[in-house]
Amino acid sequence: MQAVILAAGKGLRLAPLTNTTPKTLIDIGGKPLMQHTLEALPDIVREIHIVVGHLKDQIIKTIGHASKGRPIFYAEQKILDGTGSALHLLKDKLSGTFLVVNGDDLYAEADLERLAEHPAAILLSETKETIPNSALLNEEKQFVGIEADPPKAETKYRVCGAYVLDERFFFYPLSSVQVRGQREFSLPHTLVRMSADIPIKTEMATAWHPVGTPEELAKARIKSRS
Repeated sequence: MQAVILAAGKGLRLAPLTNTTPKTLIDIGGKPLMQHTLEALPDIVREIHIVVGHLKDQIIKTIGHASKGRPIFYAEQKILDGTGSALHLLKDKLSGTFLVVNGDDLYAEADLERLAEHPAAILLSETKETIPNSALLNEEKQFVGIEADPPKAETKYRVCGAYVLDERFFFYPLSSVQVRGQREFSLPHTLVRMSADIPIKTEMATAWHPVGTPEELAKARIKSRS
């Protein structure tokens, strides 16, 4: 299996820290965030592709071209227009089933292992908190959509940025969304289109920590010391 790590973004919510350091190289527990990501990849992964953009040379120099004997290849996303566009850069490099993860999240290896058992799947996290987007599931607990303004009283499902896909993903036109006033092409919103034809299984995260804001970074650093 191949794995893709999406690591091109500027990490604007963590500025000014990310003005000079890529978010994926921020120190957590004595090592770069991306090192945690690499270590969480299941043993079934034999080849890694990292999509870089902002301060890409720092990432390539720090991470190098191999991890635990698995080769690492890089692709540059010159126009930062979304996770869907980032994945499409590798359209001709990926074959069979592949794992896709965000480069700015902390994952549990066991969760990614369970995810990798499916031909098409998405990792979710249950929450009672108010969130802007919640994954929608059908009666079979398959992923079928994203609700922009979910009801406050209901259990909601956060999209954790980890997926198992195959080449069929590239058959579907990318879905666009507005992010901070800019048009981006979203991987999970495109997956909604795919779900109309192909069952998208769901796995619930047992340990997942996004690292997108100063508050989340602080929590991740505390967690790494426990």
